[in-house]
Amino acid sequence: MNIKYLKKSFQFVWNVSPLWFLASIFIRVVTGLLPLATLWVTKELVNAVVLIISADDPNYQRAFLFLSLELFLVGVSSTLKHISDIFDEQIEVKLDYSVGRLVSEKAASVPLSYYEIPEFYNHQERISGNYGSKLMSPVKNILDLGQFSISLISYLSFLLSFHWGLMILSAISAVPILVLQSRFGNEKFFLLKYQTQKAREANFFNFLLQNRQSAKEVRLFHLGPFLLEKWGELFLSNSNEVLALLKKEKKVQMVLDLFTALLYSLSAAIVIWLLKKKNLGVGEFVSIGQAIKGAQASLNMMASYLAKIYEENLYIEDLFEFLDFNDEKFAFENNERIHSFPEKLQKGITIHNVSYHYPESEKMVVNNINFSISPGEKIAIVGDNGSGKTTLVKCLLGLYPVSSGEILVDGININYFDPITLKKSMTGIFQDFMQLPFSVKHNITLGDVENMEDTLLMRKVTKQSGLLDTIQQFPNQFDTRLGKLLGDGEDLSGGQWQKLALSRALFSKANIIILDEPTASLDPLTELKIFNQFKEITQDKTAIYISHRMAAARLADRILVMKDGELVEVGNHEELLARGKNYYEMFTSQAQWYA
Repeated sequence: MNIKYLKKSFQFVWNVSPLWFLASIFIRVVTGLLPLATLWVTKELVNAVVLIISADDPNYQRAFLFLSLELFLVGVSSTLKHISDIFDEQIEVKLDYSVGRLVSEKAASVPLSYYEIPEFYNHQERISGNYGSKLMSPVKNILDLGQFSISLISYLSFLLSFHWGLMILSAISAVPILVLQSRFGNEKFFLLKYQTQKAREANFFNFLLQNRQSAKEVRLFHLGPFLLEKWGELFLSNSNEVLALLKKEKKVQMVLDLFTALLYSLSAAIVIWLLKKKNLGVGEFVSIGQAIKGAQASLNMMASYLAKIYEENLYIEDLFEFLDFNDEKFAFENNERIHSFPEKLQKGITIHNVSYHYPESEKMVVNNINFSISPGEKIAIVGDNGSGKTTLVKCLLGLYPVSSGEILVDGININYFDPITLKKSMTGIFQDFMQLPFSVKHNITLGDVENMEDTLLMRKVTKQSGLLDTIQQFPNQFDTRLGKLLGDGEDLSGGQWQKLALSRALFSKANIIILDEPTASLDPLTELKIFNQFKEITQDKTAIYISHRMAAARLADRILVMKDGELVEVGNHEELLARGKNYYEMFTSQAQWYA
């Protein structure tokens, strides 16, 4: 077992609450010593009761004293347990917040390319949820192990005072549970790790059956039975594997239980022999029986906790490995990112021999691209589906680290810019934009969270996107909640959601704007209106526009034509038409529909 991660979990819990640590140690030391005190009090109480029964003139005072002591010990044990439970719950909440925040920060800060790595998804799924209890569990179990160790030493010392055999047999009884827990704890974790992919698939099929967005097509194509069957196959496959392991564990446990029963019988034989050989009182007899059971229970708990610690250490290792996850092949170069991104471009952007391939694939999606963009220039990128347009602009936005080549902004490699200033200086809208079940205001102002109260800009960008009239018809206008996911909000059409996403992109004060099919869901009249406003919308900005519609490309100063990941043509509309190549074919094929 690798204890490095256990140390990290202890350090993490200590940093969150040193008071909990110290209080927990104190409570467990006291609780660990209570069984010995209870044994002695029980022995004396039983002997005092026997004297009362057998004496002609019974003395009740001694029996009452030990009865009061026993009740006191019970009260102390119960009080300490409740105090410990309160402390534990408080620290679990703090840990849940702290670890959950770290996991979310990791998920939000890793390069977008990590989300193309299946193992990253599976890893995230395995560690998700109940962070506080999962992180604290091995720490608590180690402290509990210490508590039961103290109790065990107390019990064994008590038994040793009567016969060494009682101590040995009690110690041996822990072996079966230790073997069982350590073996099957390991198998359970690796079964969970193996099943993660299938569990994700099963959850996705279940999500499709219950999701409002997919409900239309599920009914339209009568997908309910098909999705149910797929979900059932995966769910039952995982469940059967878990049940098979459980049956295997229980069979081994039955054999080990017989071994434990034999040890109990041998302990009973020693006690009977002691009754014959020694003058044991009733109190001693009762307390020996309690000590044997207590010692074996303590050993069983210790063995169980050791196995749990081993199993939970695997989860802790998984958690910290996720937080430390760094696939250098798909991460940005670890340069000192000290340069602030220029507020206004001076030299422009240079793309030099840029290539990119997705994780788990060697195929270049973008291959050896070279071009430059002047400050304030409007560029259109056109090409068939899968030609690499969107991947290229993700590299430009700093979302994907290039596999080879470099992107220079005013002569400085994009990897050397401070990420915060870079993100503030670039904005965009993608085809798969977010549809957030928040207010209209928040859907727009999330484009620049530092200026969320700029109502004038909010109205300006919604007017530019053509959404302002729609918003003004809502009862609460910009404060109107959207969608039905988190409440009874207003539903928007696909085109209206796209206008909202465009408004969010425009709300940013970035000087470089990238628009990936920003009018794909809009009606022709609205699209034409936005095209006519394109110069105004992108005024004083460097703009990159991706579209399948050749009419939109005419708005650009230059047009880049991509095919199979390569840049095949560059020029303005008239130049490219005159060449009669790829752009000409695309333009004329669309133009015939309007002839």
